[in-house]
Amino acid sequence: MHASVLRYFVCVARAGSIRQASEELHVASSAISRQILKLEEELGTSLFERLPNGLRLTRAGEIVLSHARNTLHDFDIMKGELGDLEGKKTGRVRIACLDSLAIQFLPDRVKAFNRQHPAVDFYIRSDNYSQIFGFVADGEVDIGLTFDLARPEDIRRIAGVRMPLMAMVGKSHPLARMKAVTLQECAQFNLLLQLDNEVMSSMIAIELSALDRAGRTLVATNNQMMLKPLILNGTGVAFFTPFGLVEELKSGEVVAIPIAGSRLQDLEVGVVVAKRRPMTGATQAVAEFLAEELKAFAGEIQEVLAR
Repeated sequence: MHASVLRYFVCVARAGSIRQASEELHVASSAISRQILKLEEELGTSLFERLPNGLRLTRAGEIVLSHARNTLHDFDIMKGELGDLEGKKTGRVRIACLDSLAIQFLPDRVKAFNRQHPAVDFYIRSDNYSQIFGFVADGEVDIGLTFDLARPEDIRRIAGVRMPLMAMVGKSHPLARMKAVTLQECAQFNLLLQLDNEVMSSMIAIELSALDRAGRTLVATNNQMMLKPLILNGTGVAFFTPFGLVEELKSGEVVAIPIAGSRLQDLEVGVVVAKRRPMTGATQAVAEFLAEELKAFAGEIQEVLAR
């Protein structure tokens, strides 16, 4: 019912590149380029600025993007309603989440949800917390799983759990026997920091700066999985929620230590959606499912930490 060019256009606008959109859509770059040029010709205006490092929407492109997103969203709602007539959830649910939630929590929950509703599929991306709010607000994703910090007015939280950032060390690390540590104590050792995580990097940097102690950052990376081996072998101290290290915490290979006197202890993680955008039946079902599962997972983590 809707030309594929709408999905191509939205994907190119999000990626800022026809090549990246081609990889995501599994459609030849030449085919996407032809459709975009045809759309521009039909509308009589340029939708993108062609820059040396990619594409950027023109003002006209921003107007078309808003229309395309609304049209595709309404189409998804219609398909969901048709599925409801047959007593089944259908359609694609788009989720943006914190890196740590993509390691165990979401894979396990997608598997469980798929057993109940096999006609629902997922688009999942990980990013930092403030970007996730933006994706939800702009309609690029339907559901966000992120830190509940400075939540925008147009975002609604469905559920949330307390999940502080903690100092993560290997069982052989000198800090492993501590019941609690200060950031100043952590800064005596190599620090393993995650890039693209404003919550962790900015709050820790601010608090260390206030202590007049910067600490030595041995590794800074945007890939949490790269830091995990360095935590396990005792190379340094990392700062994460327990979400992505549950199995290692259960086995005792990693020790999670509360950070004394730090605002990092007050963080919450929530399931969020856009306030004023109607949800498809599938999105509503997934959001409610994730809200309940997040609470259960947080309870499981607390039991592990209490051992």
